[in-house]
Amino acid sequence: MQGKKIKNGALESALNTFLAEKEYLVMGFEKDASNVYHRVFKDSLDNYALMSPVFATNGALYLRRLFAKGAQIILMLRPCEIRSYVELVKLTQIEPENIIAVSVDCFGTVSSKTEGDIPAGEALKGLTKDAEKARWACANCRERRGVVGDAGIRIDANGDYWALPYTDKGQAFLSLLEGETSEAPAQMAIGPAEPRPAFQIDMKEFTKDFSKCIMCMNCRDMCPVCYCVDCVFNGDEYLPKGDALFNKVFRAGSTGMPRGKELFHLIRMYHVSQTCVGCGACEEACPQGIPLTKYFKGVSERLQGMFSYMSGRSKDEIIPYLTFIEEELKDAED
Repeated sequence: MQGKKIKNGALESALNTFLAEKEYLVMGFEKDASNVYHRVFKDSLDNYALMSPVFATNGALYLRRLFAKGAQIILMLRPCEIRSYVELVKLTQIEPENIIAVSVDCFGTVSSKTEGDIPAGEALKGLTKDAEKARWACANCRERRGVVGDAGIRIDANGDYWALPYTDKGQAFLSLLEGETSEAPAQMAIGPAEPRPAFQIDMKEFTKDFSKCIMCMNCRDMCPVCYCVDCVFNGDEYLPKGDALFNKVFRAGSTGMPRGKELFHLIRMYHVSQTCVGCGACEEACPQGIPLTKYFKGVSERLQGMFSYMSGRSKDEIIPYLTFIEEELKDAED
């Protein structure tokens, strides 16, 4: 594939040229002495970091319902974040016309819950040498390569960075970079995903793991593709409160508290099963340490596999539940 080898400082220079225009923004990462955070840059790149080895949130969370008119934005994010952005575009939660989405090769991340013990610089060095040090979601990621979105930043086997365009918008991004296009190396530092272990589906284990749930709903609120404004669990039908709760107890008898947590997780699992990118933001947000990813990712990948679908791979792939093909599941195996 044709692309441009990125010289030292060329990427920052290109993005600063983009930011020089009125109402032009870049969303990426900012670094400080010990950590790396999401940031929307205006006017210039201050303390810019191409990668973040620490996962706190999925950046697509901040893009939901982004209908700003006039603003031009370049996203420089992890593949899982760009995949979430693609799914939100399909769900009409983001207007993509003025956005250039660039995915950056990802060596995985460590949890923000442990970042105080592991400085960001050390974390990145460790992840490049041993991906098994990453969070479970990253170690079992379907797509850590920067091959989704409008363009990608890939790292070749020699450690050199390449910018590769995938769409016309990606070509526009490439035009910001100095240098001539040339054939990119076939071998990159990060290759296709390898076979992953079986995911957890045992209901006894499910009941045991989710018994710790306190129904804070952080997992829902921090999921980038769980986007409904009027969530069914904000009403009394599924999670009754006040008089509705007492009436249900009087009718049905004794009940455990908090009530309905298994139902909450099963319904949410169903709602995001075809759009989940397996980023693990839900698990990162859980104060109880419930291994949510092994359940949500396991269910979503099995279901997506039935439809030969990968969430966020392409804007041209229709989310399975938004279309109908007669007898499309006749050969599906359970």
